[in-house]
Amino acid sequence: MPSLRYIRRVNQQEPSPAMPPQIPVRLQRYEGTAVPPRRKFWLHPASGLLVLGVDWLFFAPEAVTFEAAAIITSPLAFLITFTGVFWIQRQKNGDTFGTAALKALLGGFVAAIPTSIAGTIFGTLVLTLSGLSNWNQRRDGK
Repeated sequence: MPSLRYIRRVNQQEPSPAMPPQIPVRLQRYEGTAVPPRRKFWLHPASGLLVLGVDWLFFAPEAVTFEAAAIITSPLAFLITFTGVFWIQRQKNGDTFGTAALKALLGGFVAAIPTSIAGTIFGTLVLTLSGLSNWNQRRDGK
């Protein structure tokens, strides 16, 4: 429904030298407040958290066994991350099948790297693409 706009002039009499000039008054009625759209990142924030979480979870057994467990943990990390990211991208982000599969493939490969990605360019890439790099600024309202 279009918003209604009324303009009414106060003091409809002729201005005299002793009277101040007429001031236009604008009355507006708004049906609802406009909420700014949420910025959509390439990767959903939950997908970014999943990639980093699975990577951190599977890094400990790899570190303890001096990468001997990587034969088991890398494919398992890939499978868990691929499935989770695909589901999140389809359900929460509304991506198409092909786009969600591509993002899930990328997330699975990054999580399956047999080392922690936390301080690397891959970790930075995941944080940036999912919008988690500025999480504190969004929560504080800055």
